[in-house]
Amino acid sequence: MVAGMGPSATDLRTIPLFNGFRDAELAKLGALFKRVESKPEVPLFDVGEPATELYLLTTGEVVLDRPNDDVFRLHPPALIGELGALTGLARSTRATVTAGSTVWALPARAAQDFLASNQELGVRFLVNLLSIVADKVHRDQSRMGDMRQNLIATQKELKRLRELVLESAETPLSAPVHDSLVPPASLPVKLRLDHGSAAIEDLSRTHVSVMMPSPPVAGTWLSGVLDLAGSEIPISGRVHRVHGDRLTIELDLLIDEFASGLEGYLTRAQLLDILC
Repeated sequence: MVAGMGPSATDLRTIPLFNGFRDAELAKLGALFKRVESKPEVPLFDVGEPATELYLLTTGEVVLDRPNDDVFRLHPPALIGELGALTGLARSTRATVTAGSTVWALPARAAQDFLASNQELGVRFLVNLLSIVADKVHRDQSRMGDMRQNLIATQKELKRLRELVLESAETPLSAPVHDSLVPPASLPVKLRLDHGSAAIEDLSRTHVSVMMPSPPVAGTWLSGVLDLAGSEIPISGRVHRVHGDRLTIELDLLIDEFASGLEGYLTRAQLLDILC
């Protein structure tokens, strides 16, 4: 439920997405917002809901809760849910407004229509949006890198602990502790092609090298299924290099679901190499 009025140019001036907008332009944009009459017990939006509006917090606090992940507490001025609303993605978090807060809603369609009728502002808005997205990607990459390093450090300590158990005098706890620290024997991987399976020699995010009697010539297009320790991913690509019975396939771009599956397998394989 929303009410009239709108945020002031002062409220909007500090929002990076509106960087470079003049006061008169901010005033026109602010008039498109409507105040949200919200209750703490009713989420502003929830996980899985279609994102059709972006929100602006000008007083109080909004709590963003991502299931099984972090909880963020936003304070004014804060734009909320803008990337989802502008791209049409489903919500990935639950937003709850604390009592006494002031939140404004702007339909994504209204924002798009406003920018379409003011093309100079539209270009400025797009530049700001790209800068925000680039910064988010950089932060996410740094976070993933930190997580990977933490996992590697943990696996190394587990390996050290397993070796310590083996070197120490045996006690009733030795066997169960050692067994719980033993990694899986392997993460088998193979490539199935139309005419049979091929043994994989090397695998990365962009290439796969296999051993194949009488391999096709470079430039040949191939398709098949990667069996990654029980998880199957369809792939295609062109033969990049042939050396004897070894050929290297340059993979076509994978859809997000399969790219995530391959990334997960490579991460597990890397950690297994460290632990064994």
